[in-house]
Amino acid sequence: MFWSVAVLAFLADQASKEAALAFMDRTSRIPILPGLFELRLEFNPGAAFSLFVGGRWFFVGVSAAALVFLPSYLRGLVRGGEHHRIYPLALGLILGGAMGNALDRCFRPKGYVVDFFHAYWGKHSFPVFNVADSAITVGLGVLLLAMFLIGERETPPTEEQGEGESNVAGSVQDRQL
Repeated sequence: MFWSVAVLAFLADQASKEAALAFMDRTSRIPILPGLFELRLEFNPGAAFSLFVGGRWFFVGVSAAALVFLPSYLRGLVRGGEHHRIYPLALGLILGGAMGNALDRCFRPKGYVVDFFHAYWGKHSFPVFNVADSAITVGLGVLLLAMFLIGERETPPTEEQGEGESNVAGSVQDRQL
């Protein structure tokens, strides 16, 4: 499931960027929900809010590290007895998004990332983003929720419990999403 989700997130990101480049230009504003959400083509040389401009190869390095770390982290979870499907889903979204933006940084002119989703409300504007950014954000949110809400949590025995008794709170079998 992990690799399937990562590949699907990556392909959705790249296909949506190609569509944005084919049908939009830098002056295009396509309202989807007037006053809240529009399509608007931007070329981002940094991260959100165009922070860290000039950090092209740093971000490529972070993505390469994710390509090594995330599968290893998932393998460790499984070896540790964690078999809930939410982890491969979340980690696959993060990896697919990271690879989508890394491809832009490696092969697009000046390492720009293609962004085209724009959420705003009145004078308040959220940074323009893309499918990869969404996959990373959703994946990270799901992962954090899963880490706090799911999984086997062994707690040390209390004084009232015997040494042979375990205190398991929230086993995977008891908490299914």
